[in-house]
Amino acid sequence: MWSDLLRRLDVEARQRLDDVMIERTIKNNDVLFWEGEAGDAMYVIDRGHILVERVTEQGDTVAVAVLGPDSIVGEQALLGNEVRGATARAVTPTTVRSLGRPAFDDLRRSNGAFDAVLVGILDGRIKELNDLVLEARHRPAEDRVKRRLAEMTAMFGPEIPLTQSILAALAGTTRPTTNGVLQSLQDQGILELRRGRIVVRQPQGLV
Repeated sequence: MWSDLLRRLDVEARQRLDDVMIERTIKNNDVLFWEGEAGDAMYVIDRGHILVERVTEQGDTVAVAVLGPDSIVGEQALLGNEVRGATARAVTPTTVRSLGRPAFDDLRRSNGAFDAVLVGILDGRIKELNDLVLEARHRPAEDRVKRRLAEMTAMFGPEIPLTQSILAALAGTTRPTTNGVLQSLQDQGILELRRGRIVVRQPQGLV
Protein backbone atom coordinates (compact mmCIF):
# COMPACT_ATOMS: atom_id res chain seq x y z
CA MET A 1 0.00 0.00 0.00
CA TRP A 2 2.69 2.52 1.00
CA SER A 3 4.84 1.95 -2.08
CA ASP A 4 1.78 2.42 -4.30
CA LEU A 5 1.01 5.75 -2.62
CA LEU A 6 4.56 6.99 -3.05
CA ARG A 7 4.16 6.69 -6.82
CA ARG A 8 1.81 9.68 -6.62
CA LEU A 9 4.81 11.85 -5.62
CA ASP A 10 7.74 13.00 -7.71
CA VAL A 11 11.32 12.09 -6.78
CA GLU A 12 11.94 15.29 -4.81
CA ALA A 13 8.72 14.92 -2.79
CA ARG A 14 9.50 11.27 -2.00
CA GLN A 15 12.94 12.28 -0.76
CA ARG A 16 11.51 15.02 1.46
CA LEU A 17 9.06 12.53 2.93
CA ASP A 18 11.79 9.99 3.53
CA ASP A 19 13.95 12.63 5.27
CA VAL A 20 11.34 13.32 8.00
CA MET A 21 10.49 9.68 8.76
CA ILE A 22 12.13 8.09 11.80
CA GLU A 23 13.04 4.40 11.97
CA ARG A 24 12.15 2.35 15.02
CA THR A 25 12.70 -1.33 15.89
CA ILE A 26 10.15 -3.26 17.95
CA LYS A 27 10.76 -6.60 19.65
CA ASN A 28 8.29 -9.45 19.39
CA ASN A 29 5.22 -8.79 21.62
CA ASP A 30 6.25 -5.18 22.32
CA VAL A 31 3.52 -2.54 21.90
CA LEU A 32 3.89 0.17 19.25
CA PHE A 33 0.99 2.20 20.68
CA TRP A 34 -1.93 1.66 23.05
CA GLU A 35 -5.64 2.15 22.50
CA GLY A 36 -6.77 5.36 24.19
CA GLU A 37 -3.43 7.17 24.16
CA ALA A 38 -2.84 10.38 22.23
CA GLY A 39 -1.90 9.81 18.59
CA ASP A 40 0.80 11.93 17.05
CA ALA A 41 2.25 9.75 14.29
CA MET A 42 1.47 7.04 11.78
CA TYR A 43 3.81 4.17 10.96
CA VAL A 44 4.95 2.35 7.84
CA ILE A 45 6.01 -1.26 8.37
CA ASP A 46 9.31 -2.04 6.65
CA ARG A 47 9.89 -5.48 8.19
CA GLY A 48 7.89 -7.77 10.46
CA HIS A 49 4.21 -7.91 11.45
CA ILE A 50 1.85 -5.86 13.59
CA LEU A 51 -1.34 -7.12 15.25
CA VAL A 52 -4.05 -4.49 15.69
CA GLU A 53 -6.44 -5.11 18.61
CA ARG A 54 -9.41 -3.32 20.17
CA VAL A 55 -11.21 -3.65 23.49
CA THR A 56 -14.96 -4.29 23.21
CA GLU A 57 -17.65 -2.74 25.40
CA GLN A 58 -17.65 -6.02 27.35
CA GLY A 59 -13.93 -5.64 28.07
CA ASP A 60 -12.73 -8.35 25.70
CA THR A 61 -9.66 -7.77 23.53
CA VAL A 62 -10.28 -8.76 19.90
CA ALA A 63 -8.01 -8.78 16.87
CA VAL A 64 -8.88 -6.35 14.11
CA ALA A 65 -6.08 -6.91 11.59
CA VAL A 66 -2.61 -8.27 11.03
CA LEU A 67 -0.36 -6.02 8.96
CA GLY A 68 2.89 -6.86 7.20
CA PRO A 69 5.59 -5.03 5.25
CA ASP A 70 4.49 -2.01 3.17
CA SER A 71 1.39 -1.58 5.36
CA ILE A 72 0.37 1.55 7.25
CA VAL A 73 -0.88 1.66 10.84
CA GLY A 74 -2.08 4.53 13.03
CA GLU A 75 -2.90 6.84 10.14
CA GLN A 76 -5.80 8.48 12.02
CA ALA A 77 -3.14 10.44 13.92
CA LEU A 78 -2.56 12.52 10.79
CA LEU A 79 -6.17 13.70 10.72
CA GLY A 80 -6.61 15.31 14.11
CA ASN A 81 -6.09 15.13 17.85
CA GLU A 82 -8.10 11.96 18.43
CA VAL A 83 -6.88 9.26 20.77
CA ARG A 84 -5.75 5.91 19.40
CA GLY A 85 -8.69 3.69 18.50
CA ALA A 86 -6.72 0.45 18.84
CA THR A 87 -3.57 -1.12 20.23
CA ALA A 88 -0.78 -2.16 17.85
CA ARG A 89 1.82 -4.71 18.92
CA ALA A 90 4.48 -6.68 17.12
CA VAL A 91 3.93 -10.41 16.61
CA THR A 92 7.38 -10.81 15.04
CA PRO A 93 10.50 -8.60 15.33
CA THR A 94 9.45 -5.49 13.43
CA THR A 95 10.96 -2.34 11.95
CA VAL A 96 8.75 0.67 11.26
CA ARG A 97 9.22 4.26 10.14
CA SER A 98 7.15 6.94 11.85
CA LEU A 99 5.67 10.04 10.28
CA GLY A 100 4.57 12.66 12.81
CA ARG A 101 1.57 14.89 12.20
CA PRO A 102 3.54 18.19 12.55
CA ALA A 103 6.10 17.04 9.97
CA PHE A 104 3.39 15.85 7.59
CA ASP A 105 1.44 19.09 7.99
CA ASP A 106 4.58 21.03 7.05
CA LEU A 107 4.98 18.89 3.93
CA ARG A 108 1.34 19.44 2.96
CA ARG A 109 1.70 23.21 3.29
CA SER A 110 4.73 23.20 0.99
CA ASN A 111 3.42 20.75 -1.61
CA GLY A 112 -0.23 19.94 -2.32
CA ALA A 113 0.79 16.54 -3.73
CA PHE A 114 1.10 15.22 -0.19
CA ASP A 115 -2.67 15.54 0.16
CA ALA A 116 -2.92 12.79 -2.46
CA VAL A 117 -1.04 10.47 -0.10
CA LEU A 118 -3.47 11.19 2.72
CA VAL A 119 -6.50 10.73 0.45
CA GLY A 120 -5.02 7.48 -0.84
CA ILE A 121 -4.61 6.13 2.69
CA LEU A 122 -8.23 6.91 3.55
CA ASP A 123 -9.52 5.53 0.27
CA GLY A 124 -7.65 2.28 0.88
CA ARG A 125 -9.18 1.90 4.35
CA ILE A 126 -12.71 2.48 3.02
CA LYS A 127 -12.24 -0.20 0.36
CA GLU A 128 -10.91 -2.66 2.95
CA LEU A 129 -13.94 -2.07 5.19
CA ASN A 130 -16.37 -2.49 2.31
CA ASP A 131 -14.72 -5.77 1.33
CA LEU A 132 -14.99 -7.08 4.89
CA VAL A 133 -18.66 -6.14 5.14
CA LEU A 134 -19.46 -7.91 1.87
CA GLU A 135 -17.50 -10.98 2.92
CA ALA A 136 -19.27 -11.17 6.29
CA ARG A 137 -22.66 -11.01 4.58
CA HIS A 138 -22.09 -13.43 1.73
CA ARG A 139 -19.46 -15.99 2.77
CA PRO A 140 -19.98 -18.76 5.35
CA ALA A 141 -17.77 -18.86 8.42
CA GLU A 142 -15.78 -21.87 7.19
CA ASP A 143 -14.79 -20.02 4.02
CA ARG A 144 -13.79 -16.94 6.01
CA VAL A 145 -11.56 -18.99 8.31
CA LYS A 146 -9.87 -20.67 5.33
CA ARG A 147 -9.41 -17.32 3.58
CA ARG A 148 -7.77 -15.77 6.66
CA LEU A 149 -5.53 -18.83 6.96
CA ALA A 150 -4.49 -18.50 3.32
CA GLU A 151 -3.77 -14.79 3.82
CA MET A 152 -1.75 -15.44 6.98
CA THR A 153 0.21 -18.20 5.24
CA ALA A 154 1.09 -15.78 2.45
CA MET A 155 2.13 -13.22 5.06
CA PHE A 156 4.07 -15.38 7.55
CA GLY A 157 4.94 -18.51 5.64
CA PRO A 158 3.86 -22.00 6.78
CA GLU A 159 4.19 -21.26 10.53
CA ILE A 160 1.59 -18.72 11.64
CA PRO A 161 2.32 -17.23 15.11
CA LEU A 162 -1.32 -16.53 15.96
CA THR A 163 -3.77 -18.17 18.35
CA GLN A 164 -7.12 -19.64 17.37
CA SER A 165 -8.86 -16.76 19.16
CA ILE A 166 -7.03 -14.21 17.02
CA LEU A 167 -7.85 -16.12 13.85
CA ALA A 168 -11.52 -16.33 14.89
CA ALA A 169 -11.67 -12.55 15.38
CA LEU A 170 -10.01 -11.92 12.03
CA ALA A 171 -12.55 -14.22 10.36
CA GLY A 172 -15.47 -12.59 12.16
CA THR A 173 -16.68 -15.78 13.80
CA THR A 174 -16.52 -17.58 17.15
CA ARG A 175 -13.61 -19.53 18.56
CA PRO A 176 -15.61 -22.82 18.72
CA THR A 177 -16.52 -22.46 15.03
CA THR A 178 -12.91 -21.69 14.14
CA ASN A 179 -11.67 -24.62 16.21
CA GLY A 180 -14.05 -26.94 14.38
CA VAL A 181 -12.74 -25.78 11.00
CA LEU A 182 -9.13 -26.12 12.16
CA GLN A 183 -9.68 -29.58 13.62
CA SER A 184 -11.20 -30.72 10.31
CA LEU A 185 -8.24 -29.31 8.38
CA GLN A 186 -5.86 -31.01 10.79
CA ASP A 187 -7.63 -34.34 10.31
CA GLN A 188 -7.11 -33.91 6.56
CA GLY A 189 -3.38 -33.29 7.07
CA ILE A 190 -3.65 -29.73 5.74
CA LEU A 191 -2.35 -28.14 8.94
CA GLU A 192 -1.06 -28.88 12.42
CA LEU A 193 -2.25 -27.12 15.56
CA ARG A 194 0.41 -26.17 18.08
CA ARG A 195 0.39 -24.09 21.23
CA GLY A 196 -0.08 -20.46 20.18
CA ARG A 197 0.52 -21.12 16.49
CA ILE A 198 -0.72 -22.93 13.39
CA VAL A 199 1.56 -24.79 10.97
CA VAL A 200 0.16 -25.10 7.45
CA ARG A 201 1.41 -28.24 5.70
CA GLN A 202 -0.63 -28.06 2.51
CA PRO A 203 -1.60 -24.46 1.65
CA GLN A 204 -3.33 -25.62 -1.51
CA GLY A 205 -5.91 -27.28 0.74
CA LEU A 206 -7.09 -23.86 1.90
CA VAL A 207 -8.24 -22.75 -1.53
